[in-house]
Amino acid sequence: MLLIQSAHAEEKRIYQTDSLGNIQYHKPSYNIEKEGRIIETDPIGNKQYHKQQYQIKGDNIYQIDSLGNIQYHKPSLMIK
Repeated sequence: MLLIQSAHAEEKRIYQTDSLGNIQYHKPSYNIEKEGRIIETDPIGNKQYHKQQYQIKGDNIYQIDSLGNIQYHKPSLMIK
């Protein structure tokens, strides 16, 4: 994965990369919004709100529902 700053200062985009580090623009990427919400985007850059979304809170990444409510009963990830 490769993190790139978006044209909008409050958003960042994560692109998938291959084993050599080449960016895979034709594969889905993720936008990280200012408030820490992570939304999948298609190769054109359209946000896929109907796909699973995530929220960064502290050192954890939680799954959220479409309204932005954290799903504490579902698995989460930890940032180290």
